[in-house]
Amino acid sequence: MSGFVGHLGNNLSGAWAIMRGQPEGLSRLDLSLDGFWRSFGAIVLLAPFAMLALLSQRRLAAAAGEATVATSSAGLGLEAIGLLLDWLAFPLVFALLARPLGLSGRYVAFIVARNWGAVLISAMVAVVHAAHLTGLLPSQFAPSLLFIAVGFALRFSYVITRTALGVPFGVALPIVALDFLLSLTIWATIDRFA
Repeated sequence: MSGFVGHLGNNLSGAWAIMRGQPEGLSRLDLSLDGFWRSFGAIVLLAPFAMLALLSQRRLAAAAGEATVATSSAGLGLEAIGLLLDWLAFPLVFALLARPLGLSGRYVAFIVARNWGAVLISAMVAVVHAAHLTGLLPSQFAPSLLFIAVGFALRFSYVITRTALGVPFGVALPIVALDFLLSLTIWATIDRFA
């Protein structure tokens, strides 16, 4: 168990350093082939934050008078599928783009940093959702704070991309935009079926 906790701590602290623009954070990440595949297991840490977001978004929709899907097993199953698709889509798409962009040598480091960084970013955004769900943040203020939180999330995603790939602004920005647009498309599609 202590090996797992140490592995987790190293990867999360490495991701945090990268999120602050410190390339030496890459040395704390497990960039082996096993480490690459294990980084996808970070979705287990991310899932509770996703559940908070789902519950908060449903409360916001109800407060706005919109029809919401009950938190049923079918609705949760659909959300779980959405989370899994969102988690896997960008790494798959970027695997196809990395070689033409000349970034295949940094692909593993980038995806590992992105996956572990996503846990930290989700935890930060979850603070707003938790405040909303507990009543500390009234529904009328939640959208504004969530908008700001998404801005911070995009900023951190940009820094991870730029730092882990070692690319300039003009290359990092379209990569982050692609990731964001893929995510929006997946969730819009899931919402259509919900």
